[in-house]
Amino acid sequence: MVSRRATVLAAALVLGLLPAAGRAETACPPMPDPLALYGPEMRFAIVRNGTPVGSHTVQFERQGPAIVVRARSEIAVPFLFFTAYRFTYTSEDVWQDGCLRRLRADTDDNGRIARVEASADGDTLTIATHEGMTRERGVVFPTNHWHAGVLGRDRVLNTISGRVNRVRIEDRGEERIMVGGVERPARRHVYTGELETEVWYDAAGRWVKMRFAGRDGSTIEYSCERCGTDRPGRS
Repeated sequence: MVSRRATVLAAALVLGLLPAAGRAETACPPMPDPLALYGPEMRFAIVRNGTPVGSHTVQFERQGPAIVVRARSEIAVPFLFFTAYRFTYTSEDVWQDGCLRRLRADTDDNGRIARVEASADGDTLTIATHEGMTRERGVVFPTNHWHAGVLGRDRVLNTISGRVNRVRIEDRGEERIMVGGVERPARRHVYTGELETEVWYDAAGRWVKMRFAGRDGSTIEYSCERCGTDRPGRS
């Protein structure tokens, strides 16, 4: 005998009230005002195995109805009297009406140069890399992490490789972490699948920390030095 719950769910799917399996979500979620949330700039220290090796900054600018987001990462790993590894990343995203409209990201990974470009036309995102061009339908968040609307999604645009990674993002609960030199509560979210990382957000939805494994097995952490936690709505 079919349960009443199953009947209701089936009816909702037929009426389009629930997303069917595999159906791309085409409506952009409400987007927070990043200038109200973070201010004009946020900054992270990048630490490798407990040693500072670089910085990551994100700047927000309002241009008419659009929000422009510019990010820059710089990492230099020293060895004796020279730099053994250097990484530089820059990106610029344009958001409007809660949707990503345009993106360009450039990476210099110790001499390996890569560029990712993406542009939206309606509900289709066209992604171009040196490997060619692909199209992805529906809402896809880039891996710039400041927008907590990515939580609960099952795919993200990897802005280094240009690939759309299939992921599962799980809420692993609240923890006490250092944010801007002060211990604060934040929730840890774990990505598994084609991209593995851990990202922390505070109660206001601010990105405050990230941790992942480097290719050499080292632990890389992005720790918030300035990320808007002194603004209204702080946790």
